[in-house]
Amino acid sequence: MSYRFILFILVIMAFSSFCLTNCAGTQGTETESSPQDSQQEDLDDIEKLLGISSTEETKKTEQKAQPKKQDSGEKLSLLDTEIKQKEGVSTSSSSAYQAAAMAASSDEPAKQSQEVQTLKKQLQKKDDEIANLKAKLVSQDSEIQRLNQQKSSSAIYSGDGGGGPISDISSGEYESRYDEARAAFENRNYEYALQLFESLLGNSTSKSLSDNAQYWIGECHYALRQYDAAIIAFEKVFTFPKSNKKPDAQFKLGLCYARKGDKNKAIEEFNRLKTEYPNSIYVSRAEKIIATL
Repeated sequence: MSYRFILFILVIMAFSSFCLTNCAGTQGTETESSPQDSQQEDLDDIEKLLGISSTEETKKTEQKAQPKKQDSGEKLSLLDTEIKQKEGVSTSSSSAYQAAAMAASSDEPAKQSQEVQTLKKQLQKKDDEIANLKAKLVSQDSEIQRLNQQKSSSAIYSGDGGGGPISDISSGEYESRYDEARAAFENRNYEYALQLFESLLGNSTSKSLSDNAQYWIGECHYALRQYDAAIIAFEKVFTFPKSNKKPDAQFKLGLCYARKGDKNKAIEEFNRLKTEYPNSIYVSRAEKIIATL
């Protein structure tokens, strides 16, 4: 049986049904059906015979459309996730950059402070070197003056610093001027005291207080932080055979080298004090200083 023949039969059946329905309607049936309902039923019957269902077609259409909606939703979800990830990476990178910048800015003051401290130390070292050089020049000038004064019996300095030539002074006058120099030292007038002590040695190096004057010249240089000149002055104390200031001068030599930062030489001088002057009151002090070096 061909498709066209089946379709022809179905059309005849539908027409017959339509006629019967209209006829029944004119006879007053209990329930009247609208033409739209009858046509819908006929179409349903025809679709059933043909194996076609509008409902199934609609479902298929909806099912075909649904995946597209799902695909769009999934794409939007993936896109949103990707955007959030990129934003997270961007935020993380920005935070890392800010943290690095803050760390760099916090380290900068510390570096600058360290550089300043280094420069200060270098300047202090240079100042110390300059002071020591000046002290050497002062010591050399003083030594030259003293030698010249010894050669000339008519040109020696007076104890009051006036600079006028005088004759050789007595032991009493020598002691009086020595006391004046000591008083100037105790009043921290170190430069004037230095001048007075040097004038005494320029007058005579054979008086009973000459070795003491030589020692206090070293003390004046030490107080003025002229450690090299002080070392020369203290070493000259040992040229006086009967001097009672040798232990004091030996102890001061150790202090001068310690002040200069020469620890090995300082320890050497302190150990010489312990060996050569074991009964000195400075031995215990020297041992304490050695322990700290």
